[in-house]
Amino acid sequence: MAGAWQMFQECGWPSWLSLFFGIAGFWLSIVALVIALFRGRARVPLAWLALAVALVPAAVGALGMQLGRAKVDEVLKTPFVDASQRERIREVGYQEAGSCVAVGGVFSAPALLITLSALACAYALRRKDPRAL
Repeated sequence: MAGAWQMFQECGWPSWLSLFFGIAGFWLSIVALVIALFRGRARVPLAWLALAVALVPAAVGALGMQLGRAKVDEVLKTPFVDASQRERIREVGYQEAGSCVAVGGVFSAPALLITLSALACAYALRRKDPRAL
């Protein structure tokens, strides 16, 4: 199993996009949780927005994997690849492309956990507050 930094490198540019949205989703989920604990009309929509942003790194990871696999398949179609090495290249290439899913999942997980807590609080407090939406 590859180390975390190696997986990040193997994934390529989708790693950086996942990192960006992971950080943004984390902070937005913190804000959503704080807002959900207080009264306000924005707590439920903000929690749903935080959930959407928290899912982006996982989606970027899946997209990165598909793009990586497509690139491997494209290279294997060229006549310059040694026939005896095709299966090994496909195996290693697909393994590296799969790193994007792991990276996206790692960056999505903290924000998802906090956002689900924010959603639970928002809906629980919504029932108690007759002024809420």
